[in-house]
Amino acid sequence: MVFTLDRCSTCIIGLASFLILAALPAPAQLTSAGTVSGLVTDQQGAAVEGAPVFLTDTTTDAKRRAVTNDAGRYIFLNVAPGKYDFSVRATGFSEAKLPGQRVLVGDVLTLDIKLQVGAVSTSVEVQAAAGAELQTTTAAPGTTIAGPSLLALPNLGRDANAFVTLQPGVTPGGEMAGKANDQNVFTIDGGNVSSDQDGNYRNYTISSGSMARTSGGNPSGIVSTPVESVEEFKVAVNNQTADFNAAAGGQVQIVTKRGTNQFHGAAYEYYFGSRLGANTWSNNRQGARLAKTHENRFGASLGGPLTPALGGAKTYFFFNYEGRRFPQVVTYETPVPTALLRAGVIQVPDSTGTWRPYNLNPRPVTVGGVTYQPAQCGASTCDPRGIGLSPVVSQVWDKYMPLPNNPLGGDRYNSQGYTSQLPLPVKSNFAVGRIDRDLHPNHRLMLSYRYFHLYQFTTSQVDIGGFFPGDKLGEPKALTDRPQTPSFYVAGLTSVLTPRLINDFRFSYARNSWEWGSAGAPPQLPGLGAAIDLPFLPYQVNRNNSLSRYWNGQDKVVRDDLSLVHGNHLFQFGGNYTRLFLQHQRNDNGSNMTTTPTYLLGAGAGILTPTTYIPSTVPASEYGNWNSLYAQTLGMVAESRQFYPRKGGVLQASGTSIKSSSVVPNYNVYFNDTRPQVSVRSCLLRVQPARFGRVESIVQRRRSRKALRFG
Repeated sequence: MVFTLDRCSTCIIGLASFLILAALPAPAQLTSAGTVSGLVTDQQGAAVEGAPVFLTDTTTDAKRRAVTNDAGRYIFLNVAPGKYDFSVRATGFSEAKLPGQRVLVGDVLTLDIKLQVGAVSTSVEVQAAAGAELQTTTAAPGTTIAGPSLLALPNLGRDANAFVTLQPGVTPGGEMAGKANDQNVFTIDGGNVSSDQDGNYRNYTISSGSMARTSGGNPSGIVSTPVESVEEFKVAVNNQTADFNAAAGGQVQIVTKRGTNQFHGAAYEYYFGSRLGANTWSNNRQGARLAKTHENRFGASLGGPLTPALGGAKTYFFFNYEGRRFPQVVTYETPVPTALLRAGVIQVPDSTGTWRPYNLNPRPVTVGGVTYQPAQCGASTCDPRGIGLSPVVSQVWDKYMPLPNNPLGGDRYNSQGYTSQLPLPVKSNFAVGRIDRDLHPNHRLMLSYRYFHLYQFTTSQVDIGGFFPGDKLGEPKALTDRPQTPSFYVAGLTSVLTPRLINDFRFSYARNSWEWGSAGAPPQLPGLGAAIDLPFLPYQVNRNNSLSRYWNGQDKVVRDDLSLVHGNHLFQFGGNYTRLFLQHQRNDNGSNMTTTPTYLLGAGAGILTPTTYIPSTVPASEYGNWNSLYAQTLGMVAESRQFYPRKGGVLQASGTSIKSSSVVPNYNVYFNDTRPQVSVRSCLLRVQPARFGRVESIVQRRRSRKALRFG
């Protein structure tokens, strides 16, 4: 997702929208907490003013207090997800109790109470009205999944983000309510963990919880969210309140588990080995054994109180570690030149579909006991130079290309398949720690840190020829690694300043770090000057397979939300400041070149083969096939490619990667005024122009050569 800004600041004002709501105020959907609100009356429906209302956390015994106003209304904001005991006391009435009420992240729990006349010393256990958990105060459709359900639901990757695309109104690609999937926002414990590059963390990286691949998976934040570490998970698809102003799409809220008065923990392991499965048909046909591998996911978690109480205040902790070891081995097949092609004999079908051999050498060659005479193109041989097979191409094929072992691969005549087993190991380590401290009955501090390191290899560049040190001919080895090393830290302070005035502060730091590694495109032979690029090579040297990149995004966000209950009004005001520091480096131009020079062999813009050098038995429909094989075998260079970065108008040395550093600051504020009948919401967003510390431009070098040949 790319934003282009003028030098002038851009100011966007979202006009207040009016929504007809139910009979209770609609508080903003706080990014890491829920809300409890309701109405306290007597048996005749008259409002009870000044009644103390208590909300007690069943896991920590932490108690919060509110007082009903003149309309009999009360509200608890910034309530951490979990189970709570609810009670109301008033002079002349029996105490009313509602135990075990569940508060969900981003949701409003409505508890209306009718008090019974009696002594205060007596208590009456009541039941919440039907539909108390229904979200009648907001028009945002969405689903909340609590921890026990997250653990029980089927989930191959065991990551909470797997449930993003299972919500109503969400496509398999992550588009929510018609918005692009890079317009969603992901939060953990109130901090923003959205990707600062593509918005969905799946275009350049593999999203958390997905199986091994170069990129893709479900849209997610930058750090992993194993279900063992998640207390609650919510997706709001559309119609969010003004405090959710960081994105135009959906909102994904995740809350980390927290410690309680009692120690609790778990240990788990998943193991699936290759011995439990059958071999593939192709392996059995070729006599290859089933690759020995296994999928192993394991971890442990522990939470509880830190004793003794530090400084007289209760402190709770939660920790979870999860590791994954997948020494994956896959069946890898790539086309390699046949014995005939290695000898300089190409095969092209004639008009009847029969494949005919054409010896491009000026002399006879014998392959497999069959002698092939030089092909005739008119009155002479097909190579006007009188050389035939390029010595450079021949040396690369003979030295670094194994012979085919699968006759059904390739085109079966000029190339056939070479099949072997390729190790593609995957390893990841995840850890999360959370500390909750009751600084005061009205002040609660939260600290959370997530660490995730993923290491994997891909098939983008594979050495099958033993070219690089330690590699062996015929034993494929992956050269492209894809490490991802993100981390995330968030700190929060929730303060109940008065029973009707609450402040919530959040600071978060997200580091989005990933890298695409490769072996580059070194020349295949000493003294060659540049790597040759053609279809049959011991390792890929084209731009798509040999490029390398890295991204280092450091995102700091400061956010504050203030809520005030006054009569029938719920006033909310807040905002945040975001500072993105973005670094990027790459060695390609985004199209077809890298900083390393390469020679493209084969038919192209720089190669024009006259029909004089095409045998009469080759039909016009096969001219393209002939020209391609002809140019590759003779070593004809269609283009030489390389690009150079330019810094401050100065051309950089050959092989220098392009680099970019920039700072993108922005801030926004919002205001909500909610009453029983009408909600007024507005948002002000200000985006500063990006400050570029260093940006290097691209100078492309592309030459077409019609006469240059390796031979």
